[in-house]
Amino acid sequence: MGAFTLVCLSCGREHEEFRMRCQDGCDALLRARYAARSFRPAAAESLFKFSDWLPCQGSVETGIGPVVYECGALGRKLGLERLYAAFNGYWPERGAYNSTGTFKDLEALPTVLAFREHGKRRILLSSAGNTARAFAHAVQVVDGFEVILVVPEGMLHRLWLPGGDRTGQVKLVAVQGSQDYYEAITLGDEIARRYGLDVEGGARNVARRDGMGTVMLEAARLLGRLPDHYVQAVGSGTGGIAVYEAALRLRQDSRFEDQPLPRLHLGQNAPFLPIHHAWTNGQRIDPERCKGVSEQVYASVLANRNPPFGMAGGVAEALRESRGATYAVETPEAEEAARSFERLEGIDLEPAAAVAVAVLRQAVEAGAIRRDELVLLNLTGGGLERIRRDFDCVPLEPVLRAAPGSVEEVASIL
Repeated sequence: MGAFTLVCLSCGREHEEFRMRCQDGCDALLRARYAARSFRPAAAESLFKFSDWLPCQGSVETGIGPVVYECGALGRKLGLERLYAAFNGYWPERGAYNSTGTFKDLEALPTVLAFREHGKRRILLSSAGNTARAFAHAVQVVDGFEVILVVPEGMLHRLWLPGGDRTGQVKLVAVQGSQDYYEAITLGDEIARRYGLDVEGGARNVARRDGMGTVMLEAARLLGRLPDHYVQAVGSGTGGIAVYEAALRLRQDSRFEDQPLPRLHLGQNAPFLPIHHAWTNGQRIDPERCKGVSEQVYASVLANRNPPFGMAGGVAEALRESRGATYAVETPEAEEAARSFERLEGIDLEPAAAVAVAVLRQAVEAGAIRRDELVLLNLTGGGLERIRRDFDCVPLEPVLRAAPGSVEEVASIL
């Protein structure tokens, strides 16, 4: 299960231990090269059916995992004959049990297990809300592990756990007066540097990327082939990198080696469009240029001001190698997509997933996706209305509210 080497995508150096950066200091992603070359999913019902291609040796009992189903009603509406959706939320009738309602659950469990297996018992994570919620849940099922969450104060409403979970394994720090993910990242990084804490690593963390990549693995398991197109809304773009890497891994198996990479269609919520502008206009991504724009978008979880775009193994490479495209979705488009999807398919969507539905519609109308092609639409969150009906959701309360940049205030909770 999960025997691997990490390879630097810049210098090629191999690393036997789980880490976030190349030992030679390269500004490039590391990619896991697994001992298992063939695609042989196990009988498990969760994401751990793909343990051969996850960078952790153990697993836990969980219902969390990617669910792929034929999205017939939406497909007919758009004129697509072979549309499949990866639903990464809570929808028991479809077998979807991501208990925080987003695909971030796929990242959190492998990460916590990988850190624990390498002797770590605590990590720090900065988040706009959904990722923090997933990691708070993950430490409920992995014994002896603690997570410190740094979250903008304006996103605290996203922090809750199903009733009965143990909030004592979570320390939540709210960045006062902030709705900006970048400010949480900045404060989190400073806390980690000052006090020597391990951070979960973001896009550099192969456990997060390969956990998300199980969406593509599940599609290949169900369909017996790679899709022609892959559609997702992105903030950092890490999900796009993850499925690109999973497709590369699948093509090591003789059953998939002659199939082209799925073409990536990655969308952002206007006016927050750093990846879209960088890809279509060649603009350099400047975090300061995006400051304040995150408060104007419908899907605020997509407002990452510093995505891993140009580095080796980053978003630009995944788009280039897959012949991909990016899209700008206005808020009214996304809101209409959410209403249409719930009416057609029967489940509510998180705003980011609604953006993805709008991206798909744009791509079809532009002729970038033909009616007879096989499409995988990644719905990165949904079913929150069902969660609220089925569970008593307990808000996570911050143990500290810190001003932006106030690193010293945090010492008292460490």
